[in-house]
Amino acid sequence: MGIQFVRGGEIGGFPMRVTRTRRIERAGVNTLRALLEENDQIVQEIDGGNDYGEDLLVMFTKDGYRTGVSISIQVKSGAKYKRANGYAIPVDEHADDWQRSLLPVFGVVFDIDTKRLFWTNLTEALAASPSSTWIHLKSANELTESNVDDFMHQAHAYAEKRSRQGSNVSLQVYPISANLGDGSWFVGRDAEQAQLKHFLSDGQSRKLLIAGMAGVGKTALVSQVIRDSEVHSVFPGGVVFVDMQGFSGDQRLMGRPGAAYAPILMALGFPPADVPADINSQAAAYHKFLELKAESGKNTLLVFDNVAEVSQVAELLPKSSPHGVVVTSRVKLGIIEGLEILHLDCMEPEESEELFRSVLPNRGLDGNSQVIQELCGLCGHLPLALRIAAAIAKEEAALPLGDLVEELTEAKTRLDVLQYGDSAVRAALQVSFQHLEEDLRDPFCKISVNPGTSVSEEIAATALGLPAARVRAVLRRLAQASLIARDGASARWKMHDLVYLFSSEQAEERIERGEYARCFARITSCYDEVSEQADAALRGTAAKGARFNTQKALEWFDDEHVNIRSAALRSLDMQLYEVAYYMSMNLVLYFDIRLRVNDALQSSITAHEAARALKDAERQVRSLNNIGLTLTSQRRFAEAIQKLTKANAMAERIGFVEGECDTAISLGAAVRQYQGPRAAIPLLIKAKNLAKRSGDAGSIASSLTNLGSAYREAGEFASAVEVLSESIAFHQKSGDRRKEASAHGGLGAALSDIGQLEAAVESFKRSFSGYEEVQDFLGVNLNWANLGGAYLRMGRVEEAKKCLIRALDYFTSVSNAFYQGMCLMNLGEAELASGSRDDARDFFLRAQEKYETCAAPEGLAAVRHALRKLDQGK
Repeated sequence: MGIQFVRGGEIGGFPMRVTRTRRIERAGVNTLRALLEENDQIVQEIDGGNDYGEDLLVMFTKDGYRTGVSISIQVKSGAKYKRANGYAIPVDEHADDWQRSLLPVFGVVFDIDTKRLFWTNLTEALAASPSSTWIHLKSANELTESNVDDFMHQAHAYAEKRSRQGSNVSLQVYPISANLGDGSWFVGRDAEQAQLKHFLSDGQSRKLLIAGMAGVGKTALVSQVIRDSEVHSVFPGGVVFVDMQGFSGDQRLMGRPGAAYAPILMALGFPPADVPADINSQAAAYHKFLELKAESGKNTLLVFDNVAEVSQVAELLPKSSPHGVVVTSRVKLGIIEGLEILHLDCMEPEESEELFRSVLPNRGLDGNSQVIQELCGLCGHLPLALRIAAAIAKEEAALPLGDLVEELTEAKTRLDVLQYGDSAVRAALQVSFQHLEEDLRDPFCKISVNPGTSVSEEIAATALGLPAARVRAVLRRLAQASLIARDGASARWKMHDLVYLFSSEQAEERIERGEYARCFARITSCYDEVSEQADAALRGTAAKGARFNTQKALEWFDDEHVNIRSAALRSLDMQLYEVAYYMSMNLVLYFDIRLRVNDALQSSITAHEAARALKDAERQVRSLNNIGLTLTSQRRFAEAIQKLTKANAMAERIGFVEGECDTAISLGAAVRQYQGPRAAIPLLIKAKNLAKRSGDAGSIASSLTNLGSAYREAGEFASAVEVLSESIAFHQKSGDRRKEASAHGGLGAALSDIGQLEAAVESFKRSFSGYEEVQDFLGVNLNWANLGGAYLRMGRVEEAKKCLIRALDYFTSVSNAFYQGMCLMNLGEAELASGSRDDARDFFLRAQEKYETCAAPEGLAAVRHALRKLDQGK
């Protein structure tokens, strides 16, 4: 997948005459650009060959540094935009782009006669009135030198607020063991260690915010203390570390509470199979699990690192006081009840010197303690800066420390502090970069082309174009300069987030644009290729001898899904739509298996945005199908049906038979659950006919399985058995073990319905292996429920109860009311068969409640019939 750039002025191979219209357009752009640049904003023109309705990209700055917030501006010049009561900008074909753009789009009109500028917020205006064909600007909304600060303030505030409404992300969560390592790397902070240990061992509130500037050592201090065996004795329920990514450099990637529930639960020992699929249920399970731990005396300690705002952690704080919470942040967060604040200052001068000397134990250090003290002072006694400066001194043994002090003194940005307090770190990093050997500078920059702070050696080798063995040596040398560090596993490396941002800035300045693009293309191509292989393994369609089996594919995605998601978002920003599409699509099944339903939805939405930008109707159909499937799994049936109906119509219109078939299957599944099985049967018959016309074994199998399930739920059991039996051979041909398991389970249920119970049990047993192989726990437990129903009909009541209770526990944990109702209904029948009429009534009433919750009329009819029979004594 290559990236091509078209240089301006080469159209047709000869110079083009500049028309008057072009001169007028340039006048507006130049006037606005000059005004913004005179006020220290970074302005970049958007290539006219990629016109999506914006002319300028404005990157806001404060005190000379980028804030990380940007907007796009559409500039219009000329008399045709003037109106009697102001000005107006035509929407034309840009409505969807301006509304859905990742950056908010502002509009500016330049009055060519008066040389005045007027502005409006196009994105906000279209959000308020989506059908507008023209956006009007008021004459009072003039943009001048005297009010440009107000304009920038309003634009910045709106852009920042909108960016916070971006997609959720997946978080890395780590259980922490006691005495992991000897701690010899940690120097000083004796008072802070004692204070933190005392706070955590206190029987009162154990919620603490450790606040301080970037690089001050908040994470290092907490990491040292939480590995202490005494701390673990206070928290026998476990210690869990969560990086909330609040300062990742991209606000869209900032961790939200919803992304943390499931991984924290699993890190604390909650069975992965029992983690609910939806966020609300995960929250309930999370707090319930913590309360149970508190009641049993298994107090836990939760560490939320790298938090930017209170909303990231407020919903994650345990309600039970015995649990401990430590939050680290560069800023003091908003008020949280019961949260104590410890402000971590820079190290004392004696500790700074001790830290510096500890990194260089074998060097005489010029025999001048005063020089070391001066160096520590210039580093602001900041641990990160001290370690980097010491790495420079260690790397260049011949460099006098006095010279290093002089260089630090000349660093103009040394004391400049950004909002998050990283100017001192930047100064130290700049010195570190200047003293890197020449052959390490380019690798240091290129590693940050990877869209994440954690990078595998495979991706690093891809970025640098080096063999794996050579890349490992380069990474090791960079680690010796304290610019990167091993990230847990031996084949992964991690940059501190501030080092990553510094490296990114250097990459933008030092790497030629074409080479930067090629480097990013190599990285994304690797993620694209390998994620496709891992996705194939999860689908059971990998070739013999492939790199991944199911378990290895899941483990690879566990390590890389954050980077892939970030790469897809960055590709979308860079208008690399094709690779953004494929990487996003390759993530969906992984997120589904890991019960990260919202992540699956967000990846599907990103894929759809890329497909729309490509104007590729087939890819739009595929991505819309995934959106619909994910919405269905969230039980948002009305939305799912809307998306899938649109996708199905689009596929039919363009003659995309495979897409029309897939969307008909997905639509049938949504309709079956929302409107009932009989409403879905015509859709699924259509899907079956389309699939057989296409000849694709997987599509034929899926359409038959879904049709068979609809027949069974509609009471047409003979048709269900016939269709489901037919589907199994096609599933075996396609190699999709997960779907084959579903077909066996469906056939078992249909056989049970017609009384062929022994055959049904055998079918259920065949189903288990496929579900377990791909770790589909929903399918496994549905199978237990159906097997319990078969045993009940065979009179094997105790075996039936065990199966049904096991399934009920799972469906309760994932808040699936329909299947809870089914299990409860069968448990009621089991109790009735055992002669326990009161227990049977209790189960029937509970089933009735669940069926009412999910609006299942046929289930309600069945349970009411059972209650009437019970009342009549029959």
